[in-house]
Amino acid sequence: MFLIFLSTCFFVKANAAENPEWLKKYQEHEQFGHVYVVKTIERSSGSYASFLVDKNGNKLTPAYRDIGKFSNGLAEFVTFENHQGALGMHGYINKNGTIIIPPIYRGAGEFKDGITYVIYPKGKQFGLTYLDSLGKEIYKIPVELFPNDFLIGKCKAAYVAYHDCQEDFMWDVNGNLTTLNWNFGRYTEIDIKKAKEPFRFYYHGKFGIVDKNLILRVPVALDDIDLIYKHSGRGLARVKYGNKFGYVSSKTGEIVIPFLYDDTQKPSLGRYWVKKGNKWGCINKKGEVVIPFLYDYAGRFMDENRASVSLNGKFGHIDTTGKITTPIIYQSASYFKHGVAMIQLNDKYAYIDTTGKVITKTWFSEAEPFREDMVVTEKYGIFYDMSPDGTFQFKGFSSAWRATLIMFLLIVLAYFPVKFISRTNRSKAERK
Repeated sequence: MFLIFLSTCFFVKANAAENPEWLKKYQEHEQFGHVYVVKTIERSSGSYASFLVDKNGNKLTPAYRDIGKFSNGLAEFVTFENHQGALGMHGYINKNGTIIIPPIYRGAGEFKDGITYVIYPKGKQFGLTYLDSLGKEIYKIPVELFPNDFLIGKCKAAYVAYHDCQEDFMWDVNGNLTTLNWNFGRYTEIDIKKAKEPFRFYYHGKFGIVDKNLILRVPVALDDIDLIYKHSGRGLARVKYGNKFGYVSSKTGEIVIPFLYDDTQKPSLGRYWVKKGNKWGCINKKGEVVIPFLYDYAGRFMDENRASVSLNGKFGHIDTTGKITTPIIYQSASYFKHGVAMIQLNDKYAYIDTTGKVITKTWFSEAEPFREDMVVTEKYGIFYDMSPDGTFQFKGFSSAWRATLIMFLLIVLAYFPVKFISRTNRSKAERK
């Protein structure tokens, strides 16, 4: 009985120390080390206020509309609406009640690994920026590149009763709710942190990109990402927004080249052929135009740093600086391989070298670009094996020639027996 009495006294004393008498005047409280976040709530009027207090109940802050959970030594707080009716703004305080990050944001989140996000108006949209524990900007999402999304006028703010620090901003996209600030499950976070490249994820028809630090590099607004690198390479991945294309960094996930282009090609030799205003031009990895938007068609840069281009229905070649190396006068012009390319003029084919000089002594009725060390050409139904040096040798006859030869032989074979029989019959008649 004595032991039970001692245990009861110890429990009461401990409980009194853990929940001091002064806490009873607050409707909610939560302890964070030597400080408490407390809240008064007048449910009849719907008014509420939050304070940070020390272990003796002394207030360390003025009344705020809400104070969130402490994480990394800081807690989000929300000011009251001002006398003009402006909405309360969000900032961060430390455990002494000192404002570390001023309340200038429309929304915010808890710190995690020394990083948090804040939401703020940016023109007609809401923007999102990541901050460190000193309020220094780490990364700002470029929402201005997505002008049809994250509009303030279409935002739906979701609140938890009496807890403004737990609000969220949502948008309806094709019947599904999306947000700027994404939180991932524990197992998904593990996959994100293990990924060698920024993590691409899909949500109801839209794509987003997040890095291994769980910083959202591209909001969930992309209509397509070239996941198999069919149109990407050289450190950039092609992405699509609406009907326009741009590029993100394969290393960081950030948008490097905005959504400006109607079409693109797989890069080659450090050049990215992109289409704008029905014309093709070239940009580099920084998005700088290195070949003007002049061409109706453009092929990839291949061997000899040359690409086939078309202008006003005629074809030729340019190098990676944009210099014309083959006059743009041909019906067609293939890529270069083994230092030569096929050209077509007046419905005939020949081959040229990198200077534009025709290296074949004759023009052919049929030909093909070099893929291997030898290609087959045709003239008057006769096939030739063509070498990259412009020499060629007889290969065989076309099917038309063979059919003609067979028909000739059949006629010959039919003619001589008939002639022989006719002559024999005539000799017999003469003997009679």
